[in-house]
Amino acid sequence: MKSKKFLFILLLTVILASTLFCLTKPAQEEEEVVIPPEAHKNAIKALKALGPNRGAKEIDYRVVKIEGVVLGIEARSEEIQAALKDLGAKETETGYQIDLPGDILFDFDKWDIRTDAEETLKKVGEIIKAYESPKVVISGHTDSKGSEEYNQKLSEKRAESVKNWFAKKARINPEIMETIGYGESKPVAPNTNPDGSDNPEGREKNRRVEIFIKKK
Repeated sequence: MKSKKFLFILLLTVILASTLFCLTKPAQEEEEVVIPPEAHKNAIKALKALGPNRGAKEIDYRVVKIEGVVLGIEARSEEIQAALKDLGAKETETGYQIDLPGDILFDFDKWDIRTDAEETLKKVGEIIKAYESPKVVISGHTDSKGSEEYNQKLSEKRAESVKNWFAKKARINPEIMETIGYGESKPVAPNTNPDGSDNPEGREKNRRVEIFIKKK
């Protein structure tokens, strides 16, 4: 009888030692600790068999590790916030406004996206996807050089080029993107100086593409 009791206690000791070892492994060595349900069940039975005065207590064998997921989300959030800052995005109650200089996106008098502008557009695309934006408005603007009709068409083509890039390269649903061409009708700086002379810096600011990313 004593021999059986000794073996019983020895078995219980092994089970509990294995359980405690799994639960106390260094965090850096464990990815997920799972104690088999059968072992948990046997340990509980053994404890209860020793009587109520032995302090039987339920052992939770489920240990969930989500640190990696949380860290991944935090890193992604920091990346998006950094992109918004780099692009000089302005936050409003309904979304984010990003103004991209036309001279960075396009060559003079052209509407094809420059190769060296793709990294900038990639950041914008990541922001759109991260916020799961339901609507993106892309508007093109020009300076006052040339005729109003020509500038209107150029602004429309440039806005459309940005949309097409997002759809093909960033894989953004084209159905959520709207393009508008304003031509030279909405300058943000004077195209000429008070004396009537040319204002290159002002015209440069007016050549732009505005992207509004609506919040979900």
